[in-house]
Order: sequence, then C-alpha cells, then structure tokens
Amino acid sequence: MKLAIIIISAMVAMCILPAMGEFTAEDWSNQANQYFINSSFEEAAASYDKALELDPGNIDLLNNKGRALANLGRFEDAIASFDKSLAINSSDVEALNLKGTALSQGLGRNDEAIASFNQALQLSLTSFDAWNGKGMALANSGDLSGSLTSLETATQVEPLNPLGWNNEGVVLRELGRYQDALTSFNRALQLDPFYKVAQQNRDNTLQDIDQNAQTQTQYGPSQSTQDML
Repeated sequence: MKLAIIIISAMVAMCILPAMGEFTAEDWSNQANQYFINSSFEEAAASYDKALELDPGNIDLLNNKGRALANLGRFEDAIASFDKSLAINSSDVEALNLKGTALSQGLGRNDEAIASFNQALQLSLTSFDAWNGKGMALANSGDLSGSLTSLETATQVEPLNPLGWNNEGVVLRELGRYQDALTSFNRALQLDPFYKVAQQNRDNTLQDIDQNAQTQTQYGPSQSTQDML
C-alpha cells in the first residue's frame, strides 16, 4: 500500500522586486516563493540558490529549496538540502519531517524515514507532520497496526486537519474496518468538503461495504469469520 502525501507547503508572498542588480537574499527568496506558488519549481530552486549565495546559513531557504527540488522529483538533491539545514541546526523539526517525507514518499526508504520522523518526535511530540509522516512510512513498510497508532495520534494533535483523518481512513480500510474508515473519511470531508481524495476514498469504502454485504447475503458468514468478529 502506498499512501500519498503532498510535500509542498503553502506559501503566500506578494512582493515588488527591485532591479536585478539590487537583489538581496530576501528579494531572491520572495521571487522564489512566487515561482513556487505558481508551480514553477525549477525557477524557484534556482532563485533559492541565488538567495543562498548571499545567505548560505539560512535554514528556511535550504528547506524551501528542498521543497522545490522534491516537487521536481529530485529527491536525493532535496534530501541533501535538508541535510544542510540539519548540519546547521540538528534540532530543526521541519527539516527532519521534510527529509522523512522525501525518503519515504519519494524514494521508498521507509526505515530511514521512520528514523527521521522519530528524531522529530523526540524534539516535538506535538508535531502533526511527524506523526502523519511516520504513519504513512509505517503503512508503506507493511506495519498497518503501528501506522494506525501514529495516525490516530496525528488526528489527536490536529483534529481539524483533514489530511490526518483521510490517511487514518486509508489504513482502516486496508485493515478491513470499513465502517471505521467511513467515519474517518466523513470527518475529513466535514472539515474540507472539496477534499477530492477523501471523497474518492469514501466512495471506494462504500463500494467495499456494499460488496461485503452482498457476499454475506449470498453465502452467509463462515464459522471462522464469526470467530474473528
């Protein structure tokens, strides 16, 4: 099972830029953010590089550059950027979470990703991104029970975040707990009625419930099924 994640973070930047010869690191950063918002990730990464030439120790710039590279599918380069952030500040929870996401969702290196998320959680037990990311990495590695525990914690940390509820629903559906999965998808859609992925997951779960009911009607429950329930 592969759980989807969006690596990019929302950025809002409105700026009036000076002439090229007068650009500061902040100006390059603002231009990069604008490119990022417009999904021009190649240009964004190049502009973050220009900003970093003027301010090489800026962790925010390194993390944002990594985001742009991840959105280009350049996950190794993105991880290198996050590692530079961590070399400057090993306690940067954001960089640890972004690195974990790139490792798991980008490269399928789930064990390394889980280690990165665990480092983040040692620093901040209330990090939604760490619990959510760890949950997805555990699911992708086949540990559905551990995944569910992490995702349930994520929804406790940020109960108004529909992403956590959707991901929890995905794992519950994979476990065959269709009614519980439906509850999670419904919660996600209550929080965001336009969440297309959650809507599709809800529809698929309703089909699972319908097919399961038809099978039981046709054949009746087996003794082993009754014992499991």
